[in-house]
Amino acid sequence: MAQPVINGPWRLLVLDRSDGADPKWILCVVASPADVRPAAPADEAPDEVTARWVTARHGHPIVLAPVRASVWRVDRRP
Repeated sequence: MAQPVINGPWRLLVLDRSDGADPKWILCVVASPADVRPAAPADEAPDEVTARWVTARHGHPIVLAPVRASVWRVDRRP
């Protein structure tokens, strides 16, 4: 298995199936360590603390909308 990138941005490949008639592949880059927050193993949805963190990082009022998505981490080949 490929090793995750330790020093550098995280790259994620997302398959968003929210619109069944128009699924989308989305390549995301998480460049800042401040854009990553720990989650508890039992977390199923963002709690109020997480919503406030997202709002603070985004800088504007937000609404969190669930999506039907599968996500893969994009690793470099050794």
